[in-house]
Amino acid sequence: MSIAFRHNEFNTDARDGGHTVSSSNQSTNALPMNEQEIAQQLQQLVLGSAAPANGERREDYESPQASQSVASTRINPPNGSETQSSDATWNFLTNAAQMFARSSEISEVTQAEIRRGFDAQGYQWNGQELQRHMYMEYRREVYPQYHGIAHDTHAVQKQSRCVDPTQEFYRLRYSVTGSNYRCKISHFQLRDLIWATSNYDVYYWHMDGIHRWNPWLKTRSCVLARREMPADFRLSALCVDQGIVLAGDYQGRVCARSLWASDTRVAVGQVAGGIDIVNHVTPANRRGGGNLVSLAVNSGSVDTFDVQRMAATTSASFEWAVNCTAISDSGSIGCVVGDSLQNVLVDPRQDYRKIGELLGHKDYSFACAISPDERQVATGSQDSSVRVYDVRWPRDTLASLCGYLGAMRVVKFSPCGRFLLAAEPADYLHVYETGLFDRSQDLEFMGEIAGATFTLDCLFVGISDAVHEDMLAEYTLL
Repeated sequence: MSIAFRHNEFNTDARDGGHTVSSSNQSTNALPMNEQEIAQQLQQLVLGSAAPANGERREDYESPQASQSVASTRINPPNGSETQSSDATWNFLTNAAQMFARSSEISEVTQAEIRRGFDAQGYQWNGQELQRHMYMEYRREVYPQYHGIAHDTHAVQKQSRCVDPTQEFYRLRYSVTGSNYRCKISHFQLRDLIWATSNYDVYYWHMDGIHRWNPWLKTRSCVLARREMPADFRLSALCVDQGIVLAGDYQGRVCARSLWASDTRVAVGQVAGGIDIVNHVTPANRRGGGNLVSLAVNSGSVDTFDVQRMAATTSASFEWAVNCTAISDSGSIGCVVGDSLQNVLVDPRQDYRKIGELLGHKDYSFACAISPDERQVATGSQDSSVRVYDVRWPRDTLASLCGYLGAMRVVKFSPCGRFLLAAEPADYLHVYETGLFDRSQDLEFMGEIAGATFTLDCLFVGISDAVHEDMLAEYTLL
């Protein structure tokens, strides 16, 4: 995946109908006027009249710019003053966040705490609603945008569908906070790091291995310890299916362990192309039997990987880096997205032969999903939109749905097909009602989103943020 950094020239709140434009001739030492006004008001409301001292910053906090991996490429602005201004902005946000009231005694949140005025992360907002609103508005203004292809974000959002975001499809049942539940993000563009095989088995990547969380028994356990993996194993992709937990890393290695069999040894394999990052892992051919997964490899290939043999059985090549794949349950339809504006529909049974093109995005895509009835496919892009297509007429977009903050990093259909999940890199998760795609539930958090996933009647979300509190949360269908 190749990326470039570009300051966001347009930032539009499509649902509010307003937009702001920052001039490219403006001094890099100053924020755009609307951002300055928000910052000043936030400073008065939260911090008082004194600005945060230079250098005051929590040591365990990384801004999104600093969290990039060595596998990505960033083009820095030629003038260092813009970088310094960006660092000062995140210092300011860090200091502002620490002023909000959060009870250290609350590590678990249920509906009882919600009725007392707490949110899922344990913050109590009674009397601080305005401060929170200003803080979130400021984050939306200054959150860095990453683009592989220069484009007009305002135009993308202007063309998106108008959606009613006030619905409530899911309600928080239980959340837990703390560093023990931090889902570690190794690469800022790869966020599909939460998997759930049932309401009682939720898997996430922790700093010491892959953990399983049971929100009903309120327990967690390590199912694949980091010390059991190869040396320097840095997880980039995670998949749990048919009793097997499987992880890919930056060097093209794949680790797997059975959760059901008596043999609990860790098996290690390698992608067909050699050493390169595994961007995504997804189950393949669930109905056909056999433990097959599809690996999206950054070198530009999709490997069908046999977990029993720990080797790739087939490898299909593409002209661009492959960032994500989705395979229907029958194995007859697949979607491949990556560093290209021409995402494709493929037939996995015929060595991923192209059967259609998915057009419309203005930047590279990092997420895709196929509906359970295999009639619709959704793709999430760095142009801040999710596009939904009918597989019978893939050239025409059924719906274009925009976010608030930036790229759409996770896209998934619910098992029943009624909902479509779209997660932004931080703060916002959208649950759209399929069909007309005119209603949604917007879940708002504070912090980086590590992943989200559905089960039959639940939605699970992981937040990984040292400042705003790490969190795993379970929402139940109403």
